[in-house]
Amino acid sequence: MRSLLPILFLYIVFASTAYAIQLPFGLTPKQGDDDLVSSPSSARYPSGFTLRQVFHHGTDEFPKLHRRLEVPAEFHLVAQDQSSTFQLSSVSHKATRMSDRHPDTIETYLEKVRTREIVAQDFDWVHEIIPTPNITDRDTLVTLAKMTADAYVGLPDNSNWLDVGVPYNRSSDFGWDATGLRGHVFADQTNKTVVMAIKGTSAALFDSDGDTAPSDKVNDNLLFSCCCSRVSYMWKTVCDCYDSTYTCKQDCVEDAMYAEDMYYRAALDMYRNTSSLYPQATIWLTGHSLGGAIAALLGRTYAIPTVTFEAPPEKLAAKRLHLPFPPIPEEENMIWHIGNTADPIYMGICNGPSSICWMGGYAMETQCHSSLECVYDTVTDKKWRVSSTNHRIRNVVEMIASYNNTPTCVANEECQDCFDWAYI
Repeated sequence: MRSLLPILFLYIVFASTAYAIQLPFGLTPKQGDDDLVSSPSSARYPSGFTLRQVFHHGTDEFPKLHRRLEVPAEFHLVAQDQSSTFQLSSVSHKATRMSDRHPDTIETYLEKVRTREIVAQDFDWVHEIIPTPNITDRDTLVTLAKMTADAYVGLPDNSNWLDVGVPYNRSSDFGWDATGLRGHVFADQTNKTVVMAIKGTSAALFDSDGDTAPSDKVNDNLLFSCCCSRVSYMWKTVCDCYDSTYTCKQDCVEDAMYAEDMYYRAALDMYRNTSSLYPQATIWLTGHSLGGAIAALLGRTYAIPTVTFEAPPEKLAAKRLHLPFPPIPEEENMIWHIGNTADPIYMGICNGPSSICWMGGYAMETQCHSSLECVYDTVTDKKWRVSSTNHRIRNVVEMIASYNNTPTCVANEECQDCFDWAYI
């Protein structure tokens, strides 16, 4: 067994009004490091997954509102032509993640590192073998894509929501399609594995369902633009961080992204409630479009296995939120970005005055995903032309099912976002 890295003691260095903390760094596997090997064999869940809860988290004017709906077994909330039971397979995967992942610890770190109260140089990493989705299995990818499609499906207005955040009497003006972030929680029969599917952008531009487009658009323009959607003097920005030509105030953008009424903070609350409902379960995340990017950011925050579909590039947002990037080889990554070459949003090329994103008021400027990209070359294989219609989740489900094999997933290490901007 190779020796473990030495433990560095916690120390505090005072410098002006801020201080830096060196968190203890160590590799603390549950078994010998050499014994921790990912297994290529897969296991299929015999009972399948069913929808158990739906979370709806307020943003904008209702950032503290958080509701949960318990879905009865006889209630079938599924997208068109789908079964209400979802079959998935898993593989054993080597995971490197922070030893203390309690939401209180993680959120305290995020707040302090963002406000420069601490500078975390290293973490206490542990190595574990955990089950992850089998992304080499076509049927598993199709099923996860169908789960993300379910996150767009609405509920009747008379649904019995439970307040799980600050109690609010907002039943009259806070509806299913009004505003906020939504997540559908699926579990297997034993409650040992849970999948949370996060809803993506609702906009006619992207041929999506639902009607949370105004809130979605603000989050899209904040997460995927170089500086608050300032792509032209004619554009209305989503935050006041623009300083001068190609110059942006870094702390301002970070504060705006972590604001209480933005989707990332809502996702943190949804994970906190899901993990409290299923404290012993392995949680997986999935999502489409904006929902996929939010799932990837949440997955990186807690080192959760995550599969996204046609998610816009979110690496810049992960860096701005100061999310942990463990020191691991490429094959140990647990965030897989599934997409196709004919989708300009996924490929990071839906920008510029002639693009449909620009014409729709979406500043989709980023180009880099934070982890592995699993790209179906539909332009070459199927002669598809590049179009936002290839971003639709229903088209994605059909696309994956039409291939016999899944693509190889690789990291794009040479990618660089917003190289012509200066951040002060």
